[in-house]
Amino acid sequence: NVKLDTEVKEQDLKKNLILIGGPIVNKVTGQINDRLPVRFDPGSKWAIRSTVTNKVYDSDEIGIIELTKNPFNKEKDILLVAGKRFSGTRAAIIAFLRYFKEVTKGNLKNPKIKAKIVEGIDRDSDGIVDDIEFKE
Repeated sequence: NVKLDTEVKEQDLKKNLILIGGPIVNKVTGQINDRLPVRFDPGSKWAIRSTVTNKVYDSDEIGIIELTKNPFNKEKDILLVAGKRFSGTRAAIIAFLRYFKEVTKGNLKNPKIKAKIVEGIDRDSDGIVDDIEFKE
C-alpha cells in the first residue's frame, strides 16, 4: 500500500515501512527522527547529523538511506530515503537505485549500522543531481 503521511493510521505504523522524505515533508519521519542513528537536526536548519561520527552535513544535496527497527513495532523495520532538501532526497534515491550493493554494506565507519550518507553531484552541469558520492 502507498499512503501519504497524512493518511497513515496508528495500525499502519506497526508494519514494515518505507518512508520517503525528511521530517519537514513527512510527518512519520518527524515522529521517528530522534530515534535514528543518522537524523535531521532542527537546531541546525535541518542539517543531517550522524551519531556514528558526530559529523553534521548541511549541504542541500545531502541525503540518507537508513534501515532501522520500527520503534512502533520492534519486529518490523523502517527504510528511510530522505534528504535535507529535494536535491538531497534525489541523491538518496539515486544511491539506492544505482549503488544498492554498496548501500547494503552499512555505514562506512560502522557497518553494523545500516545508515548511509550521500552527497549529490551534478556531473553534467545542468543544475540537476545525477550521481552521488558516499560520505559515510
